[in-house]
Amino acid sequence: MTSGLFTRVTFKVSVETEFGDAVFVTGNAPILGYWKTDKGFKLETKDGDYPVWSGQALIHSGFSLEYKYIIVRNGEVIWETGPVNRSLKMTFEMMIVDDGWFNGIRVGVQTAPIQKEDGTLAGVQSETEDKSKKPLNGAGSFSSKLSTSSSLGGSQGVVIVAAVLPVKVSKTGEGEYDIVWDTQRAVSKVRNPKRNFKYVGWVGVQIPEQDQQSIRERLIKDFSCFPVFLDHGMAYRVFDIFCQSVLSPLFHHIIELAEEGSEACWNWDHWHEYEKVNKAFSDLALTTTAQGGPYGAGDRLWVLDYEMMLVPHYASRKNPNAPIGYSFLSVFPSTEVFRVLPVRIEVLCALLCSDLVSFDLFEYARHFLHCCSRLLGLEHRSRRGLIGVDYNGRRVNVRCGLIGFHVSGTRELRDSERVVKLRAEYAKELEGKKVIVSCDKMDRLSGITLKLTAFESLMRHSSHVWSGKVVLVQLMRMPYSTYASKELLPGQLRELKQIEEMVQQINEAFPDSVRLIKPFDEEPAIRLAYFGIGSLYLNTSVRTGLDWSPFEFVMCSEKQMAPLCVSEFLGCSRVLSGSFSVNPWNVDCVVDAVEKGLQLSQTDRQTRLKRLYQFVANYDIDKWADSILTDILHARKDDNGTQNTGLGLGPDSRFLRLEANSVYTHLDINEVVEKYKRSSRRVILLDYGSAYAPHSLVGNLMVDARRAGARGATPSRPDAEFIESVKSLAKDERNTVFLLSSQETSMVQEWFPKDLWDQYWANLGVTAENGCFYRWGKATWESLTDELDFSWKERARKLLRMYTDRVHGTYIQEKACSLVWHYADCDQDWGAMQARELTDHLEDILETDEVDIIPGQCRVEVRPKTINKGVAVELLLRTIEKKKPVDFVLCVGDDRSDEDMFALIRDRQRFNENAPNCAVYACTVGLRPSHARYYLNEMQELRKLLKNLQDKSISANRSYSTTDLTLLDNRSSSTPLSQRRRTSDFIAAGDVMGSPATAEKS
Repeated sequence: MTSGLFTRVTFKVSVETEFGDAVFVTGNAPILGYWKTDKGFKLETKDGDYPVWSGQALIHSGFSLEYKYIIVRNGEVIWETGPVNRSLKMTFEMMIVDDGWFNGIRVGVQTAPIQKEDGTLAGVQSETEDKSKKPLNGAGSFSSKLSTSSSLGGSQGVVIVAAVLPVKVSKTGEGEYDIVWDTQRAVSKVRNPKRNFKYVGWVGVQIPEQDQQSIRERLIKDFSCFPVFLDHGMAYRVFDIFCQSVLSPLFHHIIELAEEGSEACWNWDHWHEYEKVNKAFSDLALTTTAQGGPYGAGDRLWVLDYEMMLVPHYASRKNPNAPIGYSFLSVFPSTEVFRVLPVRIEVLCALLCSDLVSFDLFEYARHFLHCCSRLLGLEHRSRRGLIGVDYNGRRVNVRCGLIGFHVSGTRELRDSERVVKLRAEYAKELEGKKVIVSCDKMDRLSGITLKLTAFESLMRHSSHVWSGKVVLVQLMRMPYSTYASKELLPGQLRELKQIEEMVQQINEAFPDSVRLIKPFDEEPAIRLAYFGIGSLYLNTSVRTGLDWSPFEFVMCSEKQMAPLCVSEFLGCSRVLSGSFSVNPWNVDCVVDAVEKGLQLSQTDRQTRLKRLYQFVANYDIDKWADSILTDILHARKDDNGTQNTGLGLGPDSRFLRLEANSVYTHLDINEVVEKYKRSSRRVILLDYGSAYAPHSLVGNLMVDARRAGARGATPSRPDAEFIESVKSLAKDERNTVFLLSSQETSMVQEWFPKDLWDQYWANLGVTAENGCFYRWGKATWESLTDELDFSWKERARKLLRMYTDRVHGTYIQEKACSLVWHYADCDQDWGAMQARELTDHLEDILETDEVDIIPGQCRVEVRPKTINKGVAVELLLRTIEKKKPVDFVLCVGDDRSDEDMFALIRDRQRFNENAPNCAVYACTVGLRPSHARYYLNEMQELRKLLKNLQDKSISANRSYSTTDLTLLDNRSSSTPLSQRRRTSDFIAAGDVMGSPATAEKS
């Protein structure tokens, strides 16, 4: 046995191999070869076991394993193509891992807990674990020592949140309700009996209150659908007006938000209703099964499309530990268009509450990443195939993958009796003619008018060839997002009227050359029947995301092998490699492609169809769903040792991930005040920055925070309230108050008036430039950098000037001890690219110098390596403790430069040597990943804390009680109070901090 030091892992995977192939598993463990293919762990198979390959390896218990399977064929290595690695936590003594098929989903894991020295079992207990906890021994079969654990796919449920449930609810003449599956909607395609799918959405119609309970019970029992009952008016305003007429055009690069009187005009009331609807959906999705809801322990939340963009925000607030995935089934606009949206920040922050955000194409993902970068100042990076956005201590994964196609369902409908009958009927009607088939949503983005213009041009200029020999069948579907309205919206009606006029005009010139199937007449059977007789599929969409019609056409054209001519702006055009790609705005280009497609030779038809069919037939929607659900779990695989929490309320709230083993709690002001009252030697360290600015919004998202260092932008001056608090705290003989700033000495001196130092300089100090300079007990600034070599500045300055000349809008800020290159005023992408290059260049030329090169938000700073706020605080505390042990420390800051100070303060051991009961509070303003143990939500809480401490302080100008006097330092009674105040906290000349010499003895 391995005695708990190692885990005995049996890997099992099913692989269809060729003669001579070898199968290995490689990963981040030594026995797996550290990802080196030639040193991987080899698996074996037998005649009775094939295609299952297996092998047993010993791996350290507690190790987080990442791995993949590979096939070695004739010296060539074939990797698994999954976007993320397989993962496994070694928390058991024996594990059998059945990873299913190569490139597939894990089937399950069998485990036996680790045996401790006392015979009890460590690790996570499974539901079938022996409750007597008898020690494992060699007796008995191996299977008796194993328990079953859920896998990535396993029995975990998936709660799918979409605007409308994948069912049709209608009322019959007898007053009963008829409920059937709605095969038209995208969410209805995501159905798999092997998975525990549960759906949350609106029922699509208004249900009277007295009927809601019975409908709910039927939907849950027969369809696993959990309905949200909405008022019909609200559903119409949210889904049809706000989503269809405002969000959808904007996401498709049509800006009409300011057109008064139009449906697309921005209306804040509609936005607030959109928030309410998303909140209702989120609340129901996370209602537990015990309360009659869909959510069970370990379930994943999968949110679909732009109607539900705020659901991740509300869901993460309600259950921070729920794995959340979000999939865009439509396009995502570029930054220049998205920034027009009045609620752009709220939308982005809500989406970033997901663990995974999925897009059809990289183009849309790139737009999303640019929005995060330009509007929020967030960085993204790629790691093993997945792009991640770093946000509040979390990594939000972004994936690209076109939505799959319902292959089996289309084949079944294509071969159905009704479709076969309709196909024969249409073929007879159009006998002797080449049929151009098109199917588009009924909206202006489908480009139907451009298609009709191109077809008319074809007929007019080549009438001698095609007149009477070709017909265009235009099918129009109801828009996916027309939910509450049973009629077309006004804008759609106008578009339909224009199309009908164009069709009438063409048919007058060329009789019966265009056949129009209107939205309310179109249905899947009719569509597939026309596809079955089509000679060419034509699409001229202006900008469209999800569209399965080209895939359906390929599945229906196996016999006639008809080609496709699709717009380059169609979302799926990138994967239809055997089709003709056209620019719909170029009419001549469309006409040429149509003529080529109609005259294509049989050989070319076969070649093109083979390439099309190979992709369409194998890219099933079930594979797409499995891939996304696996990625949602992989996005959570690094959660061990972390905890998730939320901060704030409303759209500005944030979702953070922090170290679970860190004591990071909200600061109890009453506790701090009580400790402060009982202490006799106190040190108060206050970082002065944006946390104390009078108009700052700490705890909320500051969109323009990246411009804080922009040219002409200076931090706010401290207000009278803050100055008064500092004065009152400095009056107390037991206090030493230090203000720490990253600004220059001239600016800090401007902030704090001369009379403040003249009265309180003995108990009040200040640092500038992150601790490089300090002022304490003297009228002049002292430096901690006298012995440092600054010869590097000239070399760095020349390089920074070169980059400043290259990138317009950038500038250099030169401080006494550092150089900062700012690029907040230039194009963010260009600036970030040049900043990365500048950082590498600086590291090369300053490699031998004692400097840190720190890339920040829209800035690159070069500063001495040996000096920071932590060093300054260390020297301060060392100086003070030479006189008397410190028994109270309060340290408050709000940005990344304070982390060195927090790391020092958090180590309580240095105080415990001389003062075992020392109260230490390292606190950040605004909840975020930090070395601090405590946090305050916002600046107002900090002001409240300082005011309470101010009230408890013993002022120098009031009478002292006996208790007060016992807490003060023992001093000669002959020394005047004013003289004592100047000498009480300083040691003799030559101290580390250079504090003033002790006054002469009386």
